[in-house]
Amino acid sequence: MRKNEEVWPWEDKYGDYALVPVPKKETRSLLTMFYTYTGVLCCIAALWGGSVLGLQFYLKDAIWVAVVGSAVLAVIGGLTAPIGGISRCSTYVNLRPAFGNVGSQVWGTIVSGIPALGWFTVQTWLFGVIMSTIFPEAPWATVFWASIWGGILMLITAYIGFRGLAFFSYLAVPFFMLLAGFGVMIGVQQGGGFAGLASIAPVSPVPFGVGVTEVVGMYVVGAIITADICRFAKKIWHGAAAWTIQLMILQVYMLSGAAAITLVTGEANIAGALLAAGAGIGAFLMAILGQWSTNDNNIYSTSLAINLWLPIQRKYIVLIAGAIGVALAAVIARVWGAAMDPFMAFLTLLGTFLPAAGGVLIADFWLYRWYKGVPLRERYQFQPGMKFGKVNWIGWFSAIVATVLGKWVIPESWGIMCLTCLILGVVLYIVIAIACDKAGAKMDLGEHTIDKTGA
Repeated sequence: MRKNEEVWPWEDKYGDYALVPVPKKETRSLLTMFYTYTGVLCCIAALWGGSVLGLQFYLKDAIWVAVVGSAVLAVIGGLTAPIGGISRCSTYVNLRPAFGNVGSQVWGTIVSGIPALGWFTVQTWLFGVIMSTIFPEAPWATVFWASIWGGILMLITAYIGFRGLAFFSYLAVPFFMLLAGFGVMIGVQQGGGFAGLASIAPVSPVPFGVGVTEVVGMYVVGAIITADICRFAKKIWHGAAAWTIQLMILQVYMLSGAAAITLVTGEANIAGALLAAGAGIGAFLMAILGQWSTNDNNIYSTSLAINLWLPIQRKYIVLIAGAIGVALAAVIARVWGAAMDPFMAFLTLLGTFLPAAGGVLIADFWLYRWYKGVPLRERYQFQPGMKFGKVNWIGWFSAIVATVLGKWVIPESWGIMCLTCLILGVVLYIVIAIACDKAGAKMDLGEHTIDKTGA
């Protein structure tokens, strides 16, 4: 049983429990978990991703792509969320057993730090695109300038921390559900009924697996780092339940709605599609509520990863990383303007390179610890003075080789690339780890002892 706060052995030196377990008194309800996760989902990227599907697939196929991609994400997040519920630690601390202490710093940065900062950058740029679409004549609303001032304002709630995330989620979730429903209604009305909408041909068809990889790319970062939120959950299963419900119902619903309105308008820019359909105020609120509900989460996750390298107060890291993200968004705005090429390339990149690392984490916690006979609730129970290897070479090897095989060796026609990388990561890790255990070979190189600050 977890120690109560009176005998809590940790010191939260860096703020927001970045490197130490969340004490029991700070845990939150299932409803809070649900709203916080859906606040991450309810963003510009979700509708923009659906818009991309509307350019690439007939409506029925777009829905199936959304279902399969969401199911892959539900499996990843459904398996990583309970890890946070049991350990009450962030993803980067949970990566220590599978990758080693140095490995958790490197892979935590690869899995979340860089991608989350990338998402902050991309969505800050998308905010600028929407503002430019709504106010095309305003000098302060060009993609370049709106990316700068919008990104700066988004840092405010990220600076507050977890409570700020939940607050904006309460505002954004109902609005985005209505907006997706509006997209379906407009699609049916302007497409000549359901039959007419279903018969509209996509402008830029792509293979089914490419679409699934794009959907996975939208939230594979969130799927792997579910522990960052569900470490605050009162019950172990709360995080997995909240994550799975929002993906299989809300995400599919939102992607389908955005795909429908893009099919009938032919507009790749979802803000432009909403304007063309007569929903200008919807586009404006999408920019405000959607970005604030998720982009503060992106920079929040970035700060947790950087805390492993830079042991200073998290709020200062938020400001530093946020400034970098805003600067990068301004560069994208200056070079590409409102073109969608950077967004599509970013989704494909994430959907290809991150699932294998998630597979390694899943394999270590669920399979290797089970093989070693460790009871579920006793896994990843970190304490001051606990020793870890500096590098778990099996985790590194499995993640790298799985990505190389899934991306460049195994033909894409054999399956869905992102799912292939995930499965290979799981299989390689558990097979090599068990083989090393039976042979008496070392998995870890070097040794690191964590102190009461979690460092």
